[in-house]
Amino acid sequence: MRRPTIIAAVLMVVGVLLVGTGVAPDTSRPSLAFPVLETDSVERLAPYHAPDWGEEGVYHNGIDLVVAENVTIVAPCDGVVASVSEHENPYAGNTLFEVSITVDMLWQVKLVLEPGFADQVGNAAQRAAIDVQAGEAVSTGDRVALLLYCEGYPHLHYMVLYRMTDVSPYDVSSPEARAVFETIAERSNSTIQYPCDFPAVTDTPMFRVYVAAGCSLFIGAIIILCRSRR
Repeated sequence: MRRPTIIAAVLMVVGVLLVGTGVAPDTSRPSLAFPVLETDSVERLAPYHAPDWGEEGVYHNGIDLVVAENVTIVAPCDGVVASVSEHENPYAGNTLFEVSITVDMLWQVKLVLEPGFADQVGNAAQRAAIDVQAGEAVSTGDRVALLLYCEGYPHLHYMVLYRMTDVSPYDVSSPEARAVFETIAERSNSTIQYPCDFPAVTDTPMFRVYVAAGCSLFIGAIIILCRSRR
């Protein structure tokens, strides 16, 4: 078999695999536990999909769990820690500490610790209070970090991704976790989420990226085959 034919065959196989991944059948929805151990210390909520969040036209892509003291953050699911990272909040300028947990090929949980410290000492303390690292397997209820309290707006930004697009954490929570959300919302007069639709497969970035990449490789393979026959 000539080299161009081999290259074209490889591109076609990879292209088919990418398209197949993009349109992969749904796994069952997760049933997530509540991510804060001391539920009585969650003062209030900031709702998922609240409009104009930080700037016009932007929707809140998670639920904020605002705390009144140091609280223990636990894994809401079984999975593998994909990354532990930090970056600057583009709106407030404080440091965000993010722990991403991969549930499976389609689902991911992001636990973003936002203590609100304005000094390096506080940020260093929060960094040291994270107990997991990338590549580590976690089980539901395992301690992930201690979220430190700081005056202002200390909170856990709780985010769930389905096929690389955000969905409401409340919608994929266990009945017990939903009851906790509802109790906090009732006692604090908070809203859990604004009306929103669960995304269709074809509306997700994962579908568009994988299918576009797969089709591009397949077309490239056809071009290679056509040129090799001249």
